[in-house]
Formats: sequence, C-alpha cells, structure tokens
Amino acid sequence: MSNQANQKRIHPSAVIFEDVMIGSETTIGAGAIIGAGTVIGEQCQVGTGVIIEANSRIENSCVLEPGVIIGKAVTLGKNTKIGIGARVTNGVTIAPDTVIKIGEIVLKDMIYKMVFKRGAWIYREDSLNCKNED
Repeated sequence: MSNQANQKRIHPSAVIFEDVMIGSETTIGAGAIIGAGTVIGEQCQVGTGVIIEANSRIENSCVLEPGVIIGKAVTLGKNTKIGIGARVTNGVTIAPDTVIKIGEIVLKDMIYKMVFKRGAWIYREDSLNCKNED
C-alpha cells in the first residue's frame, strides 16, 4: 500500500517532455503540457490543460488549477495556489504560500507571501512576519 501512496498520477493525455522530474504523490491532469527540464515537487496538483514551459521549478504542495499557464524559467515557492486561467510570465519567482486568484496575470516577482487579485496584492506578509492588508 505504501508503494501506491508514493506514486505519481499522470493522465494519459498529458504531454511530458524530456528531463522532467515529478515528485511523489503529484497529480498531472488531462491535456497538461510540461516543458523540458521542468521540476515539479511532491504532492502537487497540476490541473487539466495546464501549460508549464521549459526549465520551470514548482516546489512541493503547489496547486495549479485548470488552464494555468506558467512561462519559461518560473519558480513557484512551496504551497503556492494559482487559480483557474491565471498566467505567470517568463522568469518570474513567486514566494512560498502565495495565492494568485482566478485569471490574474503576473508580470514580476512576488518575493513576499501574498494574495494577488485584480492586478494588485490584497494581503502581504513580509520577511519579518509583519502583516499588511490593503
């Protein structure tokens, strides 16, 4: 039974390019496309139709809801959740525990734990654990 718990679940219609590393207990949905050289951590959920371009890094326990597009060389910190249809452009780094709402487009690094909605952060926790709310 423990062997089953550690296995990845990859839908047969998903396209996984060369040199991709996928952690245990990670689920890849139907029609997802994972670019070459990408690393996906453990216990992640990659939804239906998600596109992750080459050389990106998705850390443990991230959730990418259906239709998300992740550009080239993006880094998502652990426990990040990205809502349906959101986009993260090339080379962007997202801090751990960040939430990006449905349909958002992220153009620059998010180095703090944030909730990002309507083009602006609505909650931020800086490196000193000071909470800032809009």
